[in-house]
Amino acid sequence: MKNEMADSFEVEAVVPAEPERVFAAWMDSREHAAFTGGGEALVEPWAGGRFIAWDGYMHGIILGLDAAKRIVQTWRTSEFAPESRDSRLVVEFEAARGGTRVRIKHSDVPADKAKRYEKGWMEHYLKPLTKYFIKGSKQVFKAAAARPTSWGRRAERKARRAPAAARKATRKPTRKKPPPRRRAPARKAAGRKKR
Repeated sequence: MKNEMADSFEVEAVVPAEPERVFAAWMDSREHAAFTGGGEALVEPWAGGRFIAWDGYMHGIILGLDAAKRIVQTWRTSEFAPESRDSRLVVEFEAARGGTRVRIKHSDVPADKAKRYEKGWMEHYLKPLTKYFIKGSKQVFKAAAARPTSWGRRAERKARRAPAAARKATRKPTRKKPPPRRRAPARKAAGRKKR
């Protein structure tokens, strides 16, 4: 087994939005997927919560949060060797002229992957995050707690729809009420003579 030295790096960019808003977008599964454009994401916004992005390519455990200021988590990709330990990721949000300075500090990265991941954070996270807010993502989403079953939502939706469809198929057809009967017009008494 080859013993690789771990590496570390820092990247940063100023994002045109307030720290609370940028932090909320990062911690919301739907918005995280939207600004990265990299497939489905799951972010459980609490210490001990899971982080999964790019359809499972990267994942980790959130170790600590300081709302609108800092996220600390473990991080690895599907490219890490099984014997490689998790790397450590710290994302900081700091008010700056023009918005929020987002600083990513990534340490314990396998040395042979450090340069590529450093470039990846800029190309696939910081630049798209900036564009996301420039394009006018004004809607405020709260960083709500993700449901434990939110990963794989499509399969879950299909499963929920199936019982309703099955119920509909087994439902008895409703009987139509017969139209109301028309009464025959009253007949005049024929043949009555006046006396």
